[in-house]
Amino acid sequence: MTDSDPLSYLDDAGRERVERMFRGCEEIIGVEHIASVVGSGVSHAGDDIIRGYIGLEPSGKAHLGWVVIADTIRNLLDEGVNVLIWLADWHAWVNDKFDRDMEKISLAGDYMTEVFRALLDFPEEGDGAGQLRFMRASELMSSGIYWERVLRCSKNMSLNRVRRTFSIMGRDEDSSDHDLSAFFYPAMQAADIFELNIDVAFGGMDQRKAHMYMREVADKNHWTKATCVHTPMLSGLKGRGGGRMDSFDHKMSKSDPNNAILLHDNPKKISKKFRKAFLEVGNDDSPVFEIARHIVLPKFGELKVEPNPEYGSPSTWNDIDTFVAAVGKGEIHPFDAKMAVAYGLSEVLAPISTHFEEKSDLLEQMNKMTGSQ
Repeated sequence: MTDSDPLSYLDDAGRERVERMFRGCEEIIGVEHIASVVGSGVSHAGDDIIRGYIGLEPSGKAHLGWVVIADTIRNLLDEGVNVLIWLADWHAWVNDKFDRDMEKISLAGDYMTEVFRALLDFPEEGDGAGQLRFMRASELMSSGIYWERVLRCSKNMSLNRVRRTFSIMGRDEDSSDHDLSAFFYPAMQAADIFELNIDVAFGGMDQRKAHMYMREVADKNHWTKATCVHTPMLSGLKGRGGGRMDSFDHKMSKSDPNNAILLHDNPKKISKKFRKAFLEVGNDDSPVFEIARHIVLPKFGELKVEPNPEYGSPSTWNDIDTFVAAVGKGEIHPFDAKMAVAYGLSEVLAPISTHFEEKSDLLEQMNKMTGSQ
């Protein structure tokens, strides 16, 4: 293995396997660990099963960013990785979700489980290779060993160092001096990864600071560092708006439903939201193009543009850069581009609606808890 090519000692099959695992991801840190596991057949836990993990707070209804996460999970499952969706219930409590009502947080965890089952087309569940697992943080936190690990993950870390991770909770660095529990959050997240013998920790780019904290802790304690993988962050429908990129203020969030696509939005509502989405001719930086690039095209391989016959003929596009260029040149009207992506997205989300027809009571309870429909 060389610094310039950490996959250099893998054969072609091993290299291709790693590349397929992380297809579509924006950043990979510490790929040498997963390369070592693939090459040796020995995981962090000492067996031959690669373990992946994403920690998610049960905090509300699902938005489009979950589809991007699901695509990464699917890639990992297809390559024989056992993937754990970590329902971070106590982390949500620390972060004041649902006013720290653990019954509501637990219900949101049930809802999250059903959403990912539907997004992933109900994969086999279990502890084996290529299987999906769900686990709640509260199941691990009853162990004194876990809290010993949290303390070790906190030792020799300054308050200023911890503050720099607060964006992982959607907080500013100076927002939590009144709340001591918030300062344990990054140590808890790091402890989760170590205690679960994780080989691949993944999440959106907004989780990068937590993963770097974990790697710094590992260096201090001479522990094995998981490979960290970061997926693209979808912008809200209003666009980036010139905000700081490292703040992720522009990201799609369920806290602003009019600026986000929620997974339960019906086709009519999706089309209505897309009409108002930012798309400026000559500006390639549009949430419409992001959704086409990261969700619709990977799923179906094409976008179908069907303008009013008075203004043009139907066309099919299978390359995002060509599609964006055609909008810029005036070959596709921005409205028609929006509707093409909106239609494709409605098709992507159709299985969610079908599944929750059978889980209507759970969805109704979530609607009541979040004050939405």
